[in-house]
Amino acid sequence: MAAAESPEVSVSDRISLEARKMPGVSSLIQKVKNLPKQARDYRVIRTASLSLAWFCMGLYFRIVGPTMIDLKDRIGVDYEEISRVLVSHTVGYFLATVTCGIFLDFQPKYAYGVLGSAFFLAGVGTAGTPFTTSLGGLGFLQHLAGWGHGFTDAAGTVVCARLWGDKASAPMHAMHAGYPIGAFIIPLIVIPFLSPDRPAAVNGTTPPPLTMEEAWRLSKIQWPYIGVSVAQFIMCTLFVFYQYKEFLSDDSSKTNKAPKSFSAFLSPGRFMKGKGKKAIFLLVLLFLYYALLQLNQNAFTQYMVSYMVETNMFSKPDASVVYSTFWISYASMRWVSIAAAAWVPVHIMLSVEITGVFISGIVLAVWGATNKTVFWVFTCILGLSVAPIFPGGTAWANQYLDASSIVFAICVVGASVGGTASNYLTGYLFEYVGPRSMLYFFMGCGCALLPTFVVMQITVSSRFATKPSAHQDVELETRHNKGFEMGDAECKT
Repeated sequence: MAAAESPEVSVSDRISLEARKMPGVSSLIQKVKNLPKQARDYRVIRTASLSLAWFCMGLYFRIVGPTMIDLKDRIGVDYEEISRVLVSHTVGYFLATVTCGIFLDFQPKYAYGVLGSAFFLAGVGTAGTPFTTSLGGLGFLQHLAGWGHGFTDAAGTVVCARLWGDKASAPMHAMHAGYPIGAFIIPLIVIPFLSPDRPAAVNGTTPPPLTMEEAWRLSKIQWPYIGVSVAQFIMCTLFVFYQYKEFLSDDSSKTNKAPKSFSAFLSPGRFMKGKGKKAIFLLVLLFLYYALLQLNQNAFTQYMVSYMVETNMFSKPDASVVYSTFWISYASMRWVSIAAAAWVPVHIMLSVEITGVFISGIVLAVWGATNKTVFWVFTCILGLSVAPIFPGGTAWANQYLDASSIVFAICVVGASVGGTASNYLTGYLFEYVGPRSMLYFFMGCGCALLPTFVVMQITVSSRFATKPSAHQDVELETRHNKGFEMGDAECKT
């Protein structure tokens, strides 16, 4: 005969016994209990700092778009000439990503110091931009900001990958989620400081642009530029502090993947074990992927406000509002993608997003060019589609390649090449062919991005992969178990 239940058994003990019988409930309860501990995890805190860094980067990089007309009038140049300034920014971005990628591949422990220097350069370049009186001076200051931009992209991605390892997909999206919030806020901040709109055309005669003296008198854009530069110097101080903490911890276990020699550094086989040729092919495709992405995105975002104003589709304040709604859509999807990345495979997310860019580009160029409603609606759809593509690409690379700082540098170098070409080509087309040519150029780059990604995914498809040998299976299992052991050890410390 079974013994009766002891009265000393408490309610909490019975709940605990029931939870053991239901593994799903038990694991859920454990996860809830661990939430405060996870929030205190230094990785979460530093990922939040990276997201804040991307927010500040969105402020200084995207302030140029809504203020471009005033900057152009202050110096007395046209769109083709002002586009050279944007090229100088992306040239700095290119040089910074190459330099940073090589440096951090050998010395990854200095990543936080690189981020600190990045925001110092961005702060100097941003603070001086509205005060320069020559095209050369403006180009130099934007070149400095470009170095800061490139250092941030390259070093920040390396830091995030080192913090989270194979689980970096959702944190990578979280890191990039700060950028569109800054890009959304900055047009709204600058609206009160812009010069007034030119009078509408009378009898087909367009009034002349503002003289340089009138532009300096009527435009007060120096104030938002100063405020944005202060934010960059604050971020510089934060990452210098993190670098100091890194020196104190002196954790060499995180830097043991640095190449031992220059020949090892040049070996493509280290990015995909035993498949050097396939690794090279994938790296070339990644480069092309990011180049096309920035060709597409820069062409539209940098000249969107100018297009709406110059074609008399919207006034300056209304164009800034439309510009902000693009970034609202962009920001909201970046945040949604953080949760989606934890559940949806990255290749499925990218397939849907790039298809959205493909469709939006065609609609904007064909129907949106002359229809305010279509332009506004599909600008928002474009923002939703394009938002997760950049972090999704780095997450894709982290999944299919043995990603190091060089792999991430190749991604951002491709983006810088695309951005450089896009800024100059779009400015030239805008000035000498007409504003609508910008939309056709943007559409063509978006259409080319889709087949590029299809080839990338087919290349890594399991149908085209060779089956690993038994020895490789054992080696992979050993590495997998070691990863769990290292993760457990880190949680205990």
